Amino acid sequence: TNEEFLKVTPSDLHLRRLSLLYSRNNVRELAISLGLSTTDVDNMLDTDDPRKWNFEVLRQCRNNVEMTFNHIKEAVEANGQDSIHRLCKLVKGGSIDFETQQEMWDLVPTDEHIDRLAPLIGNNSLPFLIELGMEFQTWEQISYRQNERDLVRLNKDILEEWRNTFCTKHSLKPTLRTIAQAFSYIGKSVKIVEHTLSDLL
Repeated sequence: TNEEFLKVTPSDLHLRRLSLLYSRNNVRELAISLGLSTTDVDNMLDTDDPRKWNFEVLRQCRNNVEMTFNHIKEAVEANGQDSIHRLCKLVKGGSIDFETQQEMWDLVPTDEHIDRLAPLIGNNSLPFLIELGMEFQTWEQISYRQNERDLVRLNKDILEEWRNTFCTKHSLKPTLRTIAQAFSYIGKSVKIVEHTLSDLL
């Protein structure tokens, strides 16, 4: 929480992780403190999924009021919701044990890996995409391109977009380790990934 960090505008990844730290009511209070009107908050996306609602509200805050981590810090403190050090979780994420088969996790995913992993993502497509480091606009583009409501195809498109476009653009090596980390951040066990790919490795 140093001064340079507090000047940074949170990414979609930060906002998704923040959305998991608070209840719907907490996020509502936070959004109003950050400058959204009560009407804007109450008219937000109608969904029964509190995580999705929290994320969308926080994303609107950032887009409408040029929010930085300092604004979040001040709003959190004003609402007495928790220690600001919870913000560290937004940047660091969790720690994962990759002690077993370390070389496997550094492999670049093949088409067959992607075919096996896409069904495991289920209806967590958006949070998974964000945990891979991509932005909400990419989600909109991929969803728009896909006419049929095929979750597995959507998830394959996300993995292929990440491997072929996002990683190339950002000079990153796409690895199974990064995919496994994204799975863990959406509540799926790394062991599931390992088991699903075991006969390919």
